[in-house]
Amino acid sequence: MHSTCPHDSNSWYSSPTTVLIFSHTMAALVTPLHLIGAYCILKKTPASMHSVKWTLLNFHFWNVMVDLMLNLFAIPFPLFPSASGFLLGVFSMAGMKQTVQLWFLIVSICLVCISTTMIFENRFRLLNNKNVRWKKFQPFWVVLNIIFTFLILIPTTMQVPDQDFAREIVFNILPCIPDFLFSIEIIVPSLNPIIIVITCLIFIIVVFGQLLTFAIIIIRQLSSDFGANMLSENTRKLQKNLMKALIWQTGIPFMYLVVPASCSMLAMSLEVFSRPFNNIIVAVTSLHGLFSTLSMILIHQPYRSTVTYLCRKKKTRLVNTYPMFSTNTAVDVYVTA
Repeated sequence: MHSTCPHDSNSWYSSPTTVLIFSHTMAALVTPLHLIGAYCILKKTPASMHSVKWTLLNFHFWNVMVDLMLNLFAIPFPLFPSASGFLLGVFSMAGMKQTVQLWFLIVSICLVCISTTMIFENRFRLLNNKNVRWKKFQPFWVVLNIIFTFLILIPTTMQVPDQDFAREIVFNILPCIPDFLFSIEIIVPSLNPIIIVITCLIFIIVVFGQLLTFAIIIIRQLSSDFGANMLSENTRKLQKNLMKALIWQTGIPFMYLVVPASCSMLAMSLEVFSRPFNNIIVAVTSLHGLFSTLSMILIHQPYRSTVTYLCRKKKTRLVNTYPMFSTNTAVDVYVTA
């Protein structure tokens, strides 16, 4: 069969090969940065930030996993306005089923969200270190969130249609069919996009509802008499700075998932078919890992100083005179009234 698309739609900016080259380039460039980020957390986290060290490492790990899935192992290519696509990564070359790859990718993204919430829970727990009930419940809270991540995927998993039949449906939805689609495997997670949308909304409400709850409580406590009674003025100020740093660190890279996801839903609802647009969505999403690690390094002064030292290859550690936020926070020091 031959392409039903106009000739100009086969340009380089519409080609999956462009996505493949861009993604592999990003993986090659960003992977060393991820390793530097892990090194900073493990070796250069000061004692004053020790309480947040392992939650930061967990957050970094899952961000790296998502980045590797997006830029190396899976490399998703959407086919909007249909709720379908195909995967171009190493796993596909190795013969792994695309449904399995997609499952791994979605689980990784969900666990990034859970690990983000865990960062704010960590701050809440340290500020409320006398709350014995929460200390006892916290391990169960973590387990329940992980179980929820897998349970929320069940409705979508149960809706996966016969892929040969779904392929024909996709071909009927697309305004034109490029040549390469006739020779590759297309994955269609569901013929009913409403199931996917509802599942995503439930996950967002539950997980980010918790995150916002922790963040609001922490901010109110640090700004109220509670913070004044529990912490010294200097420690409370440093805690506020660390909170700001964590908000920026988690918020900046997350936008590289939220914005593409929002544009994707808009494209499906408006039935927009544009292969360059699809490529742009993939490219922007692929930047998530870069900005995740980069924001962590730049925002936290000890990590920024370490990278400055490594880049300039000096024997003495260089300290930035104008840090964005001072995160040398004495998080474990409490002053009782």
